[in-house]
Amino acid sequence: MLIYNMLSKKYKDKRVVDNLDIRINEKDIVGFLGPNGAGKTTTIKMSCGLITPTSGDIECYGYSLKEHRNHYLKNIGAVLEGNRNIYWKLSPVENMEYFAGIKGIGRKKVKNQIDKYIEMFDLKEKRNIECGKLSRGMQQKVAISCSLIHDPKVLFLDEPTLGLDIHSVLLIRETLKQLGEEERVIIITSHDLNFISSLCNRIIIINNGLKVLDENIGFLKNYSEDIIYIIKTKRIGENLKKDMQRKFTIYIKDYEDTSEIEIMLDSENKIHDFLHFLKINNINIKDMYKVKIELEDIFTKVINNRENNILTTKSSSD
Repeated sequence: MLIYNMLSKKYKDKRVVDNLDIRINEKDIVGFLGPNGAGKTTTIKMSCGLITPTSGDIECYGYSLKEHRNHYLKNIGAVLEGNRNIYWKLSPVENMEYFAGIKGIGRKKVKNQIDKYIEMFDLKEKRNIECGKLSRGMQQKVAISCSLIHDPKVLFLDEPTLGLDIHSVLLIRETLKQLGEEERVIIITSHDLNFISSLCNRIIIINNGLKVLDENIGFLKNYSEDIIYIIKTKRIGENLKKDMQRKFTIYIKDYEDTSEIEIMLDSENKIHDFLHFLKINNINIKDMYKVKIELEDIFTKVINNRENNILTTKSSSD
C-alpha cells in the first residue's frame, strides 16, 4: 500500500504539488495523469526520494519516507522519463547485476531474477550486447527489468511507452498486466490514452498540483468514447442557433459569413439526426470532419467540469 499524506512541494512562491492526499492499494495499476506542468513528475521524483517534499510525507507498506528512508526506498522501483535509466556501456545482464548490487540482493536471488526478466521481456538474444547498441524498445525493457530486480512493492513508470514501436508497447503492456496480478502497486504517467485505458484499473488526475479526480478506469473510458464533429456552414441565424442548442450538445463559433459548429455525441449514429436537422432547415454543409479526442481534451473537460461543479455548489450555498 502507498499513502500520500498531505504531500506538497513549493519552489519559491510556486506550489507545484499541493497537499496530495491519496491511498493506493495492492494490485492497483494507476494511471497518474494531468496536463503538462501539472506536478506529475515532481510527485514521482518525491516518491523516489530524488526531491525532498516541502511538507507532508509518503508511506510505503508502513515505512515513512521521512522517518524510515532506507526501508522505504527498498520497496520502490522506478523508470523515469527518458532513455538514460541504464548504463549504455553495460549489457542487459550487467545492468541488472549492477542495480541488484546497489539494492543488496544476494547472488543466488540475482541469477533467478535476471533469468526471470530476460525471459519475461524476450531479451535472450540481447542479454550480452551493450545497451547503447539496442533499440529504444529494448533499452526500455532493460530499464524496467532493472527497476524490478529487487522485487519492489511499488513500481513507478514515467512515460514508459515514449518513442516505442507498437510491438514493444504491446509487450510492455502485457508484462505489466502480469506484474499487476502480484502483490504490488504500479503507478504510470503517460499521454498514451489507449495504453492507460487498456492497462489501468484506476486513474488519478492532477492539475496545478491539486488532485482533481480519483476514479476507476470506466470513468476515463466514458470520456474518451465521446464523438466530436466539426461542421462548417453558411452563417446561422440567431433563432435557428437557439433551436439547435436546445436539441444538441454543440458549440458554435461565428465568422464573417460562415459558422463553425462543434457537436459532441455519445453515439456515432446520432450524427445522422443532426445532419437531418441541417437539411430540413436548408443549411448546406461546406466542410465536415471528425475530431480525434486527445488526452489533453479530456483533462480540460474533466477540470472544467470540476471547476463548474465547485462554482455551482458555492453559488447554491450562498
